[in-house]
Amino acid sequence: MVYVLSKEGKPLMPTERHGKMRRLLKEGKARVVKARPFTIQLTYETTKYTQPITLGIDAGNQRVGFSVITEKKELLAGECQLLQVQAERNRERLMYRRQRRNRLRYRKPRFDNRRKPEGWLAPSLQNKLDAHIRLVEKIKSILPITQVIVEVANFDIQAIKNPGIQGVAYQQGEQYNFWNLREYILHRDNHECQNPGCKNRSKNPKLQVHHIGYWKGDYTDKPGNLITLCSKCHRPENHRESKLLWGWQPKVKSFRAETFMSTVRWKLVNTLGCEYTYGYITKSRRTELRLEKSHVSQPPRTEVRGL
Repeated sequence: MVYVLSKEGKPLMPTERHGKMRRLLKEGKARVVKARPFTIQLTYETTKYTQPITLGIDAGNQRVGFSVITEKKELLAGECQLLQVQAERNRERLMYRRQRRNRLRYRKPRFDNRRKPEGWLAPSLQNKLDAHIRLVEKIKSILPITQVIVEVANFDIQAIKNPGIQGVAYQQGEQYNFWNLREYILHRDNHECQNPGCKNRSKNPKLQVHHIGYWKGDYTDKPGNLITLCSKCHRPENHRESKLLWGWQPKVKSFRAETFMSTVRWKLVNTLGCEYTYGYITKSRRTELRLEKSHVSQPPRTEVRGL
């Protein structure tokens, strides 16, 4: 498929007549403006007839699936990988800034009176939201899109963790009736060291709470990142690379993707000014058309044609 722009740079209908495109390029009536996807711009005036084209977006936290279709065929489909290290980049930037400012003596600290603007998002979420918008704008720059449809979703995190939750249980979290986080972690782990190879034979071992992700810089105090260890296992030398506590991973599933979608879904729809659909519509159309679930197969033949 060759994507075509008019002399003024506006997108026209793409073509599969590769021989004609080669002749236009050879005769100087067109020039290449983009290699991926292959896009040419005409250097002469031509008619600007277009057809209704729909862009379907399967939004996600790690990957964005997209597909562009007409009433008869698919013009473009693919998957976009999103940046996953924005939070680490922000922490690194903060570290370098503090180091730079600490090199000057008597530097007055910045007064913490800054207010976040309305609609503010964490930088990692804002980066992914902007990536969705850039993708749509990039596709619009090579195809005359007439309709954009985004699949949105809202996740109940507590119901995912506990399918039977209801009523006041939503206000009573997993730490309900415990004095503090440490008491909850010890109770959850039955007041026992969670190292399978623990050699501490004491009847009353001294127990400590360990950050599972300490080795990779994850010091968050969420219960899923904490575990009970005895004082013999929880020693400084065991935190080093290739030692006992290096490389441990939390057993609890992360809900980062679900939280992202619940947070940015309406911001994405409102920013693009587009239509939206839901996952159950996508699933029913995908089942009807006998398609395998993937980010690439999601948008074109499911939510787009399912409306």
